[in-house]
Amino acid sequence: NNQHLGMVVQWEDLLYESVRGQTVLCDKENIGGPDNIEAIYPDFVTIAKGFGVAGRRVVKREDLRDAIQEMIAHDGPYLLEVIVPYTEHVLPMIKQGLGAKEILIKSE
Repeated sequence: NNQHLGMVVQWEDLLYESVRGQTVLCDKENIGGPDNIEAIYPDFVTIAKGFGVAGRRVVKREDLRDAIQEMIAHDGPYLLEVIVPYTEHVLPMIKQGLGAKEILIKSE
């Protein structure tokens, strides 16, 4: 969870000089993230629990391994919400109109 429509934000950053087109999920003036936990919205773990699905939120990298083990050990559906900064991009990726030979493996 990066508080944005992550892949869309990545395209906005790479192709449209970071112009945002309604891709922020939270308060634009108070963006939630690892350093601002109180502002995280929506609360996907609470939503999951409302549907009877167990879940946990991870904010710190050092807590991730234990959380994954907990998720794997759980009998039934489980939501593991991992909070990441919205500035992180998902790589590798292939830009529109290009093929696998032009794969982007690091930010430009």
